[in-house]
Amino acid sequence: MKKLFILAILAAIIIPSDLFAAQKTPFYYGTWIPFWKKQAGAHELSLYLNKFNEISPFSYEVKTDGALKDSLKINEGFWPGWLSAVRDMKVKIIPTIAWFDGDGIDALLKNKKPRIAHENLIAKLVKDQKFDGIDIDYESKLAKTNPYFSLFIEGLAIRLHPLKKILSCTIEPRIPVSSRYTQTNSPTDYQYANDYAVLNKYCDEIRIMAYDQGLIDIKLDAQKGNGKLYAPIADPDWVEKILKEALKTIGAKKIMLGIPTYGYEYQVAWKDGFLTYERLRSHTFSQAIERAQIMGTTSTRNSAGELSFTYATSTWVDDVSASLNFKVSSIQPAELASLGNNSVLRYVSFSDAEAINQKIALAKKYKLRGAVFFKMDGEADPALWSVIK
Repeated sequence: MKKLFILAILAAIIIPSDLFAAQKTPFYYGTWIPFWKKQAGAHELSLYLNKFNEISPFSYEVKTDGALKDSLKINEGFWPGWLSAVRDMKVKIIPTIAWFDGDGIDALLKNKKPRIAHENLIAKLVKDQKFDGIDIDYESKLAKTNPYFSLFIEGLAIRLHPLKKILSCTIEPRIPVSSRYTQTNSPTDYQYANDYAVLNKYCDEIRIMAYDQGLIDIKLDAQKGNGKLYAPIADPDWVEKILKEALKTIGAKKIMLGIPTYGYEYQVAWKDGFLTYERLRSHTFSQAIERAQIMGTTSTRNSAGELSFTYATSTWVDDVSASLNFKVSSIQPAELASLGNNSVLRYVSFSDAEAINQKIALAKKYKLRGAVFFKMDGEADPALWSVIK
């Protein structure tokens, strides 16, 4: 007995402390690979696959009858061989099923028979393809769909968990109502499409899409956007609000923080004390850098921690969708005040390795399960790979 005790003491002295650190819960990294840039995304990821714990080919879409459409064509071309190599690297394959039709989602899920058939179809797909799990990304859901989506998630968990498969749930971000609306009622007056308590109970991981912030946070708009251009993809201050809201109900070890690798270009105007931002297009990191070079300007770090730049053009775009048009109260920014009468201001804000690192730091600060990137398309900031640790 005395010898065992001495051996234990010696082990504690001799074994380096970093070995114990390595035994702690790991910080997971995941990423989506979009079907529209599948080859470039897969090639980029192949070079750094050892940095990831799980990947999600952004591959399946849903038809109105609940049938699945394989937009990635995951059983064709280079995919079978590539996915086999991914498995050899012990990286989990959790494809995404994406659906963006709120009315269609409601119509299917509120009816028991087609909902159960949809659950069975997904479970069969995961089993037949030998996936490690599935990621459910059903967006634009209606508040009235909440109980039916909850039943759907529960039904999937019942089917997948006995097979030891992962149920990943991708959801929109949620911030305090006081950061969304100037006049707020009781918190119970607001309805949501996602029941966080149900997701926490049945989902193995919950991916929060903490991006596409734009002008949604009125408090940050007033604080950082009055007299200055401010339309970030994901300000760390905004992301922190999202995490604090989620952590009231969802366990930290289930949350994967969604981090963007891209940016947006806006057409900006000012009139009578209001700034309008009209979102024209998305930019990958590479596209944004190239655009700045073509326009003869350089990017600088803005108040949201992202890179941004402006340039003037004579072209005004008229056919911008109303859903991509945002208006905020503001004094006139200097960039607009200095424009000529026939000039139009364009503003680009985008994510780079430093902006991404800020979000990774937040995920680690709150001891989350990990981080998941949207998206790997072959055009991410090359410096990104040095911050994924």
